[in-house]
Amino acid sequence: MLSVAAGGLTFAALWVVYNSWRTQASTYLYIGLTVWLVSAVCWSFALGWEFGVLYALCVPAILVWPFIASNQTQLPQPKNVPQPRGFDFSRGTVLGNIANYIVVLVVLLVVSVLVTLGICALLPFSIAGKLATATVMLPVLWGLIVYHYLATSHKIKVIGAYAALSAACVPILIFLPM
Repeated sequence: MLSVAAGGLTFAALWVVYNSWRTQASTYLYIGLTVWLVSAVCWSFALGWEFGVLYALCVPAILVWPFIASNQTQLPQPKNVPQPRGFDFSRGTVLGNIANYIVVLVVLLVVSVLVTLGICALLPFSIAGKLATATVMLPVLWGLIVYHYLATSHKIKVIGAYAALSAACVPILIFLPM
């Protein structure tokens, strides 16, 4: 019975959030998010917290599609369609792409490993907890570092800053026992 109530609350929360979008009223948004949190608690009580969180996150993701389909519109063709760029195999472009490839896949990976291990060495967890934290943190940190490197126009400064950060983590890894 509680799972039926949780499902109804989830649908009601989705409908209220949809109405907040249609009317552009933030009050409905906050009400909808509150109802969604209550439905997440109901799902957790009904099915246990493991499955409750899963249902609280997945059911709205599935139920949102009818709302999306009801607002689907066809836009007219744009008047000026941009043409795709041609291939550029000039020596400068190829060497620049190879350099970015090496920096991203080798240098920034080493930086992210050193920073992740340096941060995890400072955590007050057991070795298993530090390993689990590093396993989760490494790809996220590497992705953020790569995104920052590729997004900036001052790539040499960014590499220098990351090298300094890595150099600061090396003494932590050498002198601080795990």
